[in-house]
Amino acid sequence: MTINEALRSVNAYPIPDRTINEVCERRGLDPCADAGFSILEGDDFKLAKADLMLWLSYAPNVSQGGQSYTFTDEQRKQMRAEAEGILDEIGEEEDAPKIRYGYKGSVL
Repeated sequence: MTINEALRSVNAYPIPDRTINEVCERRGLDPCADAGFSILEGDDFKLAKADLMLWLSYAPNVSQGGQSYTFTDEQRKQMRAEAEGILDEIGEEEDAPKIRYGYKGSVL
């Protein structure tokens, strides 16, 4: 099994190749490399899995080839909670944009 296949096994949702490749690039993984035990238990793979769980929690519901992929609000919350648990375990912060309010100065 490759890292690409291992990441796709996180969920049956049709994750685009470019998303898997971007996550692997961000976490320093080769999607075509073999996913041995040391890789699957490593922090980089766990962080990639967390990235995908966050991505899936915001993914739209789709129908493809007669198959529908939908998530309930509860499932989305569970995916975000699982991803946040992984990030907390490893000591990473979520990359999701945070809204900030306040005075930005005279030059915008």
